[in-house]
Amino acid sequence: MSLLQLDIEELELEGLEPAGRFEFARGLESELARLVLDGGVPAGLLAGRGALAPLAVAPPPAAAPADLGRAVARALYEGWR
Repeated sequence: MSLLQLDIEELELEGLEPAGRFEFARGLESELARLVLDGGVPAGLLAGRGALAPLAVAPPPAAAPADLGRAVARALYEGWR
């Protein structure tokens, strides 16, 4: 088994209450893990292109913090492909 460690240095979110940050992080982490397990490590990460331009994520209205985390994970993964 291989280990992949991904450190996100900065993630700026607008509209997320501080109380939801841990639920957001759990959603982000679990979705990124699922995406990497299902689709592999994105080529951009393998090539050392970890930094991305700002991403716009449009979650459904009144999305729970974990749902927002999963949506951000999908946007990050696609950005690294």
